[in-house]
Amino acid sequence: LAAPEPRPALSQRPRKLSVSRVETWISNPYEIFAREILGLEPLDPLGQEPGPALRGSIIHDALAAFSQAYPDTLPDDIEGELMRHARAALDAYAAHPRIAAFWIPRFERFAAWFAATEPRRRADIERVATEVSGALVLDAPGGAFHLTARADRIDIASHALVISDYKTGAPPSDAKVLAGVSPQLPLEAAIALDATLGFEKIAKRPIATLRYIRASGGEPPGDERDVKCADVAALAAETLNGLARHVARFDDVRTPYRPLRRARFTS
Repeated sequence: LAAPEPRPALSQRPRKLSVSRVETWISNPYEIFAREILGLEPLDPLGQEPGPALRGSIIHDALAAFSQAYPDTLPDDIEGELMRHARAALDAYAAHPRIAAFWIPRFERFAAWFAATEPRRRADIERVATEVSGALVLDAPGGAFHLTARADRIDIASHALVISDYKTGAPPSDAKVLAGVSPQLPLEAAIALDATLGFEKIAKRPIATLRYIRASGGEPPGDERDVKCADVAALAAETLNGLARHVARFDDVRTPYRPLRRARFTS
């Protein structure tokens, strides 16, 4: 059977997507058709074990709660405070053997790593903003297209910003980020630099660094990697231009939402 090639009317095509959904739109347009146009969501299998999505949510929530509690100064017991914010969620699942045996010890190892490395990240930082909402609007053939984001973390210094994304799995390579295949952080930088909207309560400053912070709890228990990019503003502009071309392509009703899985998107 031939793969489906739906071509919905322009009025049905989304005019708003988050930066995380843009990568899906690039890698597999049919998923955007199924979820954003048809409103379909995959059902979890019956009896499904707690998986990576839940673990990632717990870690993100704990890190967000920690930064919200300590936006400009760090507590004496960084590790203990991070664990305190994680405990409420972890304890709710503590009766599950996988979580008791693996998740809690892994988060404890990550918390120790985070406590050892966070003071360096906070050096010369005025405050840390977390779970920050932002947006910009692109002009497109089908009308205004709204790009939204909820940044995991933005470190605010007097002269620049550092935009970080928390990962529990392997972050994308620099090559994928620079090529626009993994556009989330560059698009968040574009939002931060947008003169009209941008991120809520974040003043416009140059972007010094795009960063991934990985919370694996394994070996190593945590990792930090800055995207190697000489000019973040140029990368943001280039990635945003690529998105504008993608939006224009799908504003043509002849463009189908094909199911597509390219080798470069699997990892």
